[in-house]
Parts: sequence; structure tokens; C-alpha cells
Amino acid sequence: MPAMSSPPLNTTDARRRGGASAVAPALLATVLAAALAALPARAQLSAAPAAGLAFGRFAASAAGSVSVDPHGNRAAGGGVLLLPSAAAPARFTISDNKPANASLVYIVSLPAGASISAGADSMALTGFTSAPAGGGVLTGGSQVLSIGATLHVGAGQRAGNYSGTFHITIEYQ
Repeated sequence: MPAMSSPPLNTTDARRRGGASAVAPALLATVLAAALAALPARAQLSAAPAAGLAFGRFAASAAGSVSVDPHGNRAAGGGVLLLPSAAAPARFTISDNKPANASLVYIVSLPAGASISAGADSMALTGFTSAPAGGGVLTGGSQVLSIGATLHVGAGQRAGNYSGTFHITIEYQ
């Protein structure tokens, strides 16, 4: 089972502003693609990372959250204020190397949680979602899979560039 990493994201160091922390976390996603033994011998699944999950810059005056959905929409909750910056879901191109398999269904298993860190500081990720939800059909031999999640920001979270990985499993049905 090959593990693949998404391309690195460039983020700006966070700065303290008026008592609130501005944090620029980026999550670099890793795919773990699995083809199970029960699958047809002709299935040759590949997952190519196209972009990492990025939450963008934000300021936290108290505990809260930042969510990025699979379509790239960003929202904040609790004591988090979004600052102007780009956010994006993780994106992968799922494909089958044999054109005869152009109508195969795949299922995606997302993690229950993960974490990102900057040195000794970390933040938890939960609520992973995908588009298409739960999997898809390889139309024309390929499908773009987008993944979003919710980042939980602690009270007094240190500013910095946070990064980490999460694993997904993709299998043919």
C-alpha cells in the first residue's frame, strides 16, 4: 500500500495582534490507498494528491474552531475570527489505470480524528467530510476527491505554522 503526500503549502508566520493570536495552520494530507485482496485482479487504483487541506489565517481570543468543507468554504466558531487568507480542501485524483474499468465504484474511509502541530503545540482535527460523500464512481477513469475537516483551536493557542497528516483508505467495491 503506497503512501502519498500532498504538495507542501506555503503559509505566513502568524503574528500577535492586540491580545489575540493570529495563527496560520496548514494541514498537509497523506493518502493511504488500499486495494483489498477481494478486488478484481484488473483493478489498479491510484490516488494522486493535488492539494493539501488549508485552514488559512485566523485570530483566536478564546477556544473555538475553523472548518473547511470539501468545497472550500471556511467558517469559524467560538472565539475564532477568520483573517483574510486562502483556505482549501485536500484534493486527490482517484483513477484506475485501465480504461475498461471506467465505471467502478470506490469507497472512502475517513479518519475519526487527526492532529496538526507546530513544535510542541498541537490542535485536533475532527469532522472529516468528502465530496463526493463516502466515495464515488470512476467516470472516464478518474474522479476528483475533496476532503474537509474541522480544526479545534484551544484557549491561548500559540501562533505558528501548524502541519500534519491524516490517512484515508480507498477501496473498490
